[in-house]
Amino acid sequence: MPTVTGQLSAAGNNGAVAGSVDVMLCGYGSQVPRVVGQSLVAEIETMTIQAGADGRFSFTCAANDQISPAGTFYTVRVRDANGDTAQINAYRFNATPAAYDLNTLAPIDPNIPPAPLPPPAPYNNWLWVMGNPPQFDGSQYTTLGYQLPDNDSEVITPPAMTGIIPGNLYTFFIAQNAQGIGQFHWPPNIHNGTDIPFGALFGVTQTFVATAAADALYAIGPGAYDLA
Repeated sequence: MPTVTGQLSAAGNNGAVAGSVDVMLCGYGSQVPRVVGQSLVAEIETMTIQAGADGRFSFTCAANDQISPAGTFYTVRVRDANGDTAQINAYRFNATPAAYDLNTLAPIDPNIPPAPLPPPAPYNNWLWVMGNPPQFDGSQYTTLGYQLPDNDSEVITPPAMTGIIPGNLYTFFIAQNAQGIGQFHWPPNIHNGTDIPFGALFGVTQTFVATAAADALYAIGPGAYDLA
């Protein structure tokens, strides 16, 4: 747990002030904050950490980068000896370094928005993929087509799809060759794809949703999927 120190003084004569600070954990949203692998945080505010006669105070706290959900921070309320609030600032205390001095540490602005999400792939566009095996790229196209090579009965197994954007829907059109003898195996990170039937120029159209954690596509439809 990081140790936080500081010293209180008066603005006019720079003399020590035997005031106090209040510390509160913030930014955990609707979840109970957890120190991962250790505990649930039931008390989020520590009131009246008293400074000594020389104005010095010290406290320890759970490191923000070890708390779930991510993005938490602490507010430190500075009070004078009468208990009146001088100001409240926000700080982030991570596990490294192990010590923080509020006399020198600049506060953060917790209202700065998070980094923007990556831009979605252009919507409702189409790419007819060539090559054997085909390489499916989801970074630019959300509708992808492929026709199995003519006069070829080999099993076509594309490599894992790349450029998957979480939350996007991807639609595939996989067509048989003119002889209807081709075999197609879906890429390893595209799950529950429909088998391509034999038959001249038969085809399958199927839509999948992209997940964030697994960098994978899962077929839209009834059923239960193993996300492991």
